[in-house]
Amino acid sequence: MPKKSAKPTPTKSDVIRSMPNASATDIIKKARSLGLKLTANHVYAVRAIDKRRGKPGRASKPSPISPSGSPRNPSSKTAFIRSFASDTPAAKVVDAGKKAGIKLSKEYVYRVRALAKPQGGNGGGRRSFGRLQAAAIGATSGEEQRFATLAMEIGLVRATALLQRVRQKLLE
Repeated sequence: MPKKSAKPTPTKSDVIRSMPNASATDIIKKARSLGLKLTANHVYAVRAIDKRRGKPGRASKPSPISPSGSPRNPSSKTAFIRSFASDTPAAKVVDAGKKAGIKLSKEYVYRVRALAKPQGGNGGGRRSFGRLQAAAIGATSGEEQRFATLAMEIGLVRATALLQRVRQKLLE
């Protein structure tokens, strides 16, 4: 029978949770010194599970906006642009970029902002074509428009198969 040690060894997850602000490599080194074998993927998996469960985890990075309202240390040009309010004039963003040592153009600012906005007027997605295409088909009543929209959403092949099943039921 093996001897019981006076001090129980912590589990891998306990080691990971005990160092919430440490990098994965630091945690792996600490676990190795305790006689545990860890991988970086294990560290990330435990942190993801804890995050889903709402447990406190690794401290988040500070916001790119300082308390004074000016951006600091952005990770990219795009992040720098997005750190400003969308109604900030592009010229001011370019000037602030110049002061921060980031080369920007107004056109680039406009492009980043355009790509950040959702496309389409009604939230995008598959339903964005609904009424327009239903009207193009010639659907006049609300029910016909709904039917045409549903048929386009599920696809022509599936809609045709469903209509054939309805025809068969009606003929019975």
